[in-house]
Amino acid sequence: MRAKSLAWADAAHRAEGALLNGNVNGALRALDETARNSRRSDDEVRALYSRLMRVGRDSTDAPAGAVARLHEHMQQAAGVGPSPATVHLEVAAEVRRGRLEGALALLAAVASGGLVAPSTGSFDLIVHAAAARRNRLLAWHAYRALRRAKLTPSAHTLNALMKAETRARRPQAALRLFARADAVPARGWVGSPPDGWSLVGAMAAAAAADEPESVSLFFERLLRSSSDEAVDGGNGGGNGGGGGG
Repeated sequence: MRAKSLAWADAAHRAEGALLNGNVNGALRALDETARNSRRSDDEVRALYSRLMRVGRDSTDAPAGAVARLHEHMQQAAGVGPSPATVHLEVAAEVRRGRLEGALALLAAVASGGLVAPSTGSFDLIVHAAAARRNRLLAWHAYRALRRAKLTPSAHTLNALMKAETRARRPQAALRLFARADAVPARGWVGSPPDGWSLVGAMAAAAAADEPESVSLFFERLLRSSSDEAVDGGNGGGNGGGGGG
């Protein structure tokens, strides 16, 4: 048993080294050897591939498509199904390389396949990236795909859509979106309520719309919400603090 564990660790280490050197084929061969020498649980296999996918996502030496090939190899060669986390890693790799349409197509295929449910956070990556590129249409396309997947938009989704509108020189549209989400009950917004960053986004939209009074009102709300959070944290006692030291 110990020999098999050492063989597993050695092959996994060689797979990571090959990937860091840009040798995806070498990494896959090492993974094949890992599977022959030691049978592990699906969770262990998925954790190993997730680690390698993060290396492929973050390494500048890993070639384009490395993460997608690792994900495919996990499913076909190792026989282990995807998880929301591994799907997210592949989406993140696509977004990092600027392939937003490819990332969205991947999520659409995952959602329609029914094997695993994608996460709201995976769609949020695309909405945020589209907003940063001033691609308002793609941001809203990703939002609609999120809704078709029967997922609930988050405050991050809202903030990214507001940013997309503001950067597309449509600050009034961003303010209208914030107002709908901020209403009690919300009007036409089915996601999480606005958070502090939503107020920051509203301030940016109001500034772009040349509405200084609105900027001041949003800023005052932000200060109040920050003060309320500080009071709540202070009342939490020892249970609400950070991790030990």
